[in-house]
Order: sequence, then C-alpha cells, then structure tokens
Amino acid sequence: MITTLQQAQASRYSTKVFEAGAQVDPDKIDALIDTLCLAPTSINSQPWHLYVISNDEEKARLAEAAWDNNKPKFADGSHLFLFCAKTEFGEAEVRAIEQMVAQVRGGEVDEARVAMMTNYVNAMSPAERQEWMKRQVYLVFGQFLLSCALLDLDSCPVEGFLPEQMDPLLDLQAKGLTSVVAGVVGQRSETDFNTLDKAAKVRFARPQMVTEIR
Repeated sequence: MITTLQQAQASRYSTKVFEAGAQVDPDKIDALIDTLCLAPTSINSQPWHLYVISNDEEKARLAEAAWDNNKPKFADGSHLFLFCAKTEFGEAEVRAIEQMVAQVRGGEVDEARVAMMTNYVNAMSPAERQEWMKRQVYLVFGQFLLSCALLDLDSCPVEGFLPEQMDPLLDLQAKGLTSVVAGVVGQRSETDFNTLDKAAKVRFARPQMVTEIR
C-alpha cells in the first residue's frame, strides 16, 4: 500500500491538455464520487456540494466562466467537478447533522453537542464562517486529487474561473451555494506539454519542506 501511494503521487501531474471527446471509465467516476462523500470536515460539518458535469454542451457553457487558458480544459475533459460551499451554516444545519448521527448510531440527539457546535460556528463573523466553509471544501478537494491519482485518472485542479460568473450559470445563490474550486478529469492528450516526460516534477527537497520533531 505504501509503495502504491508513493507511486501514484510520483506519477500524477496536472494535465493541461485533454483529449476532446475521450471518456473515462464510468466505474472509476462512481468510485471517485464515493470517496469524496467519505471526506473529513471540521465538526463533521459537510458544508459542501459537488456538481459532476459530463454533458458536453453544459461543460462548454460553464467554460464561459473560466479564465481563457482554462476554457479548453472545461470543454475537453470527460468530467468537470465543481466544488461548492454552502453560504449559510448555523443551528439548523448542526441539528440536521446530529439527527443523522443519532439515527445512524441508534441513539438520541446529543443536545450538548448541538449547543457546542452551534456556539462554535456562531462565534465566527459571516465572513469568517464563509472562509471556514471554503476550507472544508479544500479538505474534500485534496481527497479528490489523491483519489484521482490512486484510480489512475488524469486530472487538473482549476481555481482559474470567476465565481461571480459561474454561480449564476447554475443558479447557485438560490440554492444556498457558491462555487469554490473545480477539477477536470479526462484523458491526457498526446499534445499535453505538461506530461512528466516533457516537464519533470519539481519539488523542494524533503528537509526544506518538513521538520520532524522526535
């Protein structure tokens, strides 16, 4: 398992050019989505929603919100994953989570935990709470990139789009959501200039990045 993990991370890279029209294994997409639903979040808040778009016309429509250099990725990838954060999170959302916990674990709602979690999120300003929810999205997004590597799926993380243009395209405000980050999954093109044989992976050495205290 250790070797598999290391090999997957060493061989992954951000695909810059996807083969238009190439579709990836739907079973891998299903497995990928399942892993994301298991991702951790602070206080199990799960304040995120994912759009998985494979329709070519819809991908092209959403590409209009991307930076120019990212428009082809949106259009040519097999699947576009758009990660969104909730715009509100308070007692109602906390209680819904704890009711689910009680149902799954066969107990009663822990009112003390509801109060603790509610106080935690209410202590934040609205702006702080929104940033906190976006950070939870990035916990899920990190799992997305790792899962793609382990599933041998070519992928590219994309922050280069305009949420103020993307959100109206999916009517996200009305759904209590805002777009945060995107990921494209597909098949790398032979013309991709970022493959590891053309552009070797460049990282700082481990001692420059890690301090171990034993």
